[in-house]
Amino acid sequence: MGPQGIKGILIEVRRGPLPAREAVASVRCQLSAVRYLSPMPKPVAKTLKKSAKKSPNKPVAKTPATRTVLPPSGVSAYTEAEILALARPSIQALKPYVPGRSIEEVREQYGVKRIVKLGSNENPLGTSPKALKAATQALAKSSLYPDGASRALRGDIAAHCGVATENIVVGNGSDEILLNIALAFVKVGEKVVISENTFSEYEFSGRVLGAEIVKVPLRDLRYDLAGFAKTLSQKPKMLFLCNPNNPTGTYFTHAELLALLKKTPRTCLLVVDEAYGDYATAPDYPRCVELMRTYPNLLVARTFSKLYGLAGLRLGYGMGDSGLLRETLRVKTPFNVNLVVQAAASAALTDKAFVKKSLSVNVKGRAQIEAGLKKLGLPYLPTQGNFICFKVPCQAIDLCEDLLERGMIIRALKSFGLPEWCRVTIGTKEQNTFFLKELKSVLS
Repeated sequence: MGPQGIKGILIEVRRGPLPAREAVASVRCQLSAVRYLSPMPKPVAKTLKKSAKKSPNKPVAKTPATRTVLPPSGVSAYTEAEILALARPSIQALKPYVPGRSIEEVREQYGVKRIVKLGSNENPLGTSPKALKAATQALAKSSLYPDGASRALRGDIAAHCGVATENIVVGNGSDEILLNIALAFVKVGEKVVISENTFSEYEFSGRVLGAEIVKVPLRDLRYDLAGFAKTLSQKPKMLFLCNPNNPTGTYFTHAELLALLKKTPRTCLLVVDEAYGDYATAPDYPRCVELMRTYPNLLVARTFSKLYGLAGLRLGYGMGDSGLLRETLRVKTPFNVNLVVQAAASAALTDKAFVKKSLSVNVKGRAQIEAGLKKLGLPYLPTQGNFICFKVPCQAIDLCEDLLERGMIIRALKSFGLPEWCRVTIGTKEQNTFFLKELKSVLS
């Protein structure tokens, strides 16, 4: 490896300008590495050879070896200008996804023993027992590749939804389904319409492909489908909708979606993310499977992360026209759905008792938290999901930090553009009681 090999050392890509001290350290480290990797100067080599011939039985004095020094942790061997020259311009506007805090992270930072996590909209009952049993059995086959087409799983999902197997695709979380739809159909410069104050994956899926993002503001903290209809004059390629919306929990109705579909040309794909649709109880919640039979440009994404408790195994699925979904298979990675989750998800669909209990806990917990927030005088939004969005009389990020010190994890919504709002997952009775108790203490 020659002196130029140092250019291949890449520890971590930094997005901000390097501080002066780190920049100097980086240069020094690169020079040290070059000295170590460079061939020995010819005059020095000749001198050592002559010395060895004159005194063959005497040990030759060794010159001190140059110490190898790598760039300090967190410091890139590339300058910011070099990185920007290498990277695609279209990704510079992307912001990394901000996940909820983990139990391990909070315990390490604050040292609290009891931690209740209601920040990531996971199932508070855990995972379906039938899914766990199937996953455990499937682990014995871990040396084998899974079925790349996920045929059995897709068949089970299709039967559950009342569609043909050809109308189902599966992916590593519904995030991958959404991205694959965009990868298959969105061209550079085409318009993708999304809402403000919603899940960031829709904007990501458009921007990463060089699409032009058109945003529609929420109206009364609800998706404004009439506003989406107005953007059709700009001839967008794709509309992304979230129902119920994450993070507000509000929803649009069957009639509202039907009205939009009637105005949307076949050349524009309408993608509805129903990650929380399993929890919806409103009688006028959209019946998307019914609508897909009339409007083939309607595509739906769903997940096993919430109701079925498989967030850690990652499985999402898409429903829609078989011809459109076939194109998404061209861009999916091989074996994107692992063997364990294929078995677990099929079993989860049969666990009616777990699903029934999960829905019951959600309905009761929603009433409990709403009553508690009302007692505290905090405004909240009616929800069709497994979480509640509420407003606080301060910066939500500060309140959530205070709660973390008490072992209570919820989500501040600054990253969603709602700095005075929080989102709490609906938990068990005990979890909800702990949340309301700690929230009252922090507010007082």
